[in-house]
Amino acid sequence: STTSVIEKASSLDCLEETFSELSTSFTTFHQNFQCIKQVHESLNEFNKAFSGFLYGIKMNSHCIEFSEAPTKETFASFIQRRDAELLKENRSTPIATPIRKIKTPTPISKIKTPAPLPPKKKKINKALVIKKLIKKIADSLSSKYRDQHQNRKNVELILRLLCDNPAEGKYIQDIVKCTELPRGRCIEYLNVLVNTEYVVKLSHK
Repeated sequence: STTSVIEKASSLDCLEETFSELSTSFTTFHQNFQCIKQVHESLNEFNKAFSGFLYGIKMNSHCIEFSEAPTKETFASFIQRRDAELLKENRSTPIATPIRKIKTPTPISKIKTPAPLPPKKKKINKALVIKKLIKKIADSLSSKYRDQHQNRKNVELILRLLCDNPAEGKYIQDIVKCTELPRGRCIEYLNVLVNTEYVVKLSHK
């Protein structure tokens, strides 16, 4: 009996090294999973912070007006500088003296042909021109404002108001009153139109 117990013990001793390696592998495996868990938690924290940052940028673009936009005074100063440069260039260029032409006497028998009448100007259909312009601007917008029916309808309504008097424009409160849309929506649509460069946004004190 003593001999059989010793033989069984010696047969299990050969597995000791294998079990030791298996234990070490499981320990390393557990450590790797802990690292993956930490990476997952870090990604979740980054996603929360970055989503808050993107939301803040979106709300900033919808709610805050551009205080550094060009005003009437900046346009006037630009026009004055341009006129001054043109006047300076005109003074610097030499003026050529005209050569006198000798008039030849016209024969008496020559009959003057009547000058042709200027072509009649075609009447411009203002409503049709405005309609085409509104369609062109709406087709150039992104799919959210071009393809969605309600958004496109609201954008076209704002464009019709701006086309009534394009030289003077409209105040934001007048657009909100006429369209009966929320102020935030109106600012969103106007920012989209400003990005198309067909509409200019001016800030007044």
